Amino acid sequence: MEGLTSVCIDTDVLIDYLRGPSETTKQFMKMLHEKEMKACTTTINSFEIWFGVYLAPKPEVLIKKTEEFMDQLEIIDFSYETSIEAGRIQATLRKEGQVVEVRDVPVASIAKVSEIPLVTRNLKHYQRIQGLAIAAPEQVTLN
Repeated sequence: MEGLTSVCIDTDVLIDYLRGPSETTKQFMKMLHEKEMKACTTTINSFEIWFGVYLAPKPEVLIKKTEEFMDQLEIIDFSYETSIEAGRIQATLRKEGQVVEVRDVPVASIAKVSEIPLVTRNLKHYQRIQGLAIAAPEQVTLN
């Protein structure tokens, strides 16, 4: 994954960072900063993050930290164009008898249409989607 200028970060990596990052996530985020790469996520991932915040026993403790972190990311919208791609992906996978988490398909379609690699630990969830560039955080930090 050399020559990247931006990455789309999936919810699992964002949650790891917000909860007190693992060493892998810490190194990944450090590398993004050092290489001045654009860190993006999707409106779907943002929803998942905020859903978790408001489910927490004391959301008021998490709101400011979450806002500050999310403000550093470019949030890519689920547009009409990405909805078409999401429909195509979901239909193709269903016809092939493959089940994919319904929220993963819009995330994948946003990254794919935006031509930005998706950084996730859930490689198994996304590897069935043709044309989607994916990598685990440690795969990006090695380059």
